[in-house]
Amino acid sequence: MSLEYSCILPHGFNLIPDLNPEQDEKSAKLALEISSIAEQIVNKDPEVIIIASPHNLRISENIGIVTTEWLKGSYIEKDTEKSAEMEWKCDRKHASKLYIRAKNEGLPVVAVNFGTSEGPLSSIPLDWGTFIPLYFIKKAYEKSKKTIPQVVLITPSRDIDWKHLVKLGELIYLLSIEENKKTVFIASADQAHAHDANGPYGFDPAAKSFDDLICKMITSNSLNDLLGIDQGLIEHSKPDSLWQILILAGIAVKANMVNKSCVYECPTYYGMIAASFERKI
Repeated sequence: MSLEYSCILPHGFNLIPDLNPEQDEKSAKLALEISSIAEQIVNKDPEVIIIASPHNLRISENIGIVTTEWLKGSYIEKDTEKSAEMEWKCDRKHASKLYIRAKNEGLPVVAVNFGTSEGPLSSIPLDWGTFIPLYFIKKAYEKSKKTIPQVVLITPSRDIDWKHLVKLGELIYLLSIEENKKTVFIASADQAHAHDANGPYGFDPAAKSFDDLICKMITSNSLNDLLGIDQGLIEHSKPDSLWQILILAGIAVKANMVNKSCVYECPTYYGMIAASFERKI
């Protein structure tokens, strides 16, 4: 057993149907694909889900591996004022093993806890980058009545050499083999944030260029080409996705993963992708 399934899931607002009964067509299309991927994850029966989010701890020059006992939090949909709460048990042992493995390889990584060393107060808040993908997955598990697996949360840094993030992905895959642990990896990621002149980041034609490039890399199974992407394109297009997908790139190459599905939409000022990857046997 090892890591045989990975995905890119968006965390945009308006994606959760329960909180947005009147979704626009593009958001509804994305939500449908996320639900499909969530069902595929359930069918894979992972023992642990590892998720990388850009919106949790922002640690300067270091990757964070969360070692709390719980992830807990709520999410309020601003357009409808509807809300949901969720908590998820963390796989602390696996998180600690990943931290030690990464540290021994010389990666800039820290293990982070919050509140108390253990127990119900050892809990870090669920950010929207974690909450939204896990909400869909939890719904799929509840529907299936299967036992919900534990999670490991990773918070990548934007201040480090991109090769470190690719290397972390490789280590995530290798650890799954060493521990004989069925694992799923999720890159929580929204794409360029400069598609709309009225959005908070304004309009830049680089946004479409970036999103088109990412879609092409996904469908052509060339995520490792991210290492050669132009820094200026990142600065102008303003994605939050690159760093999590770099981790996925390390997994994909090491595990010989291929893209199985890719849905892209841009219902607002940022683009969103829901994509799945499986090991090529």
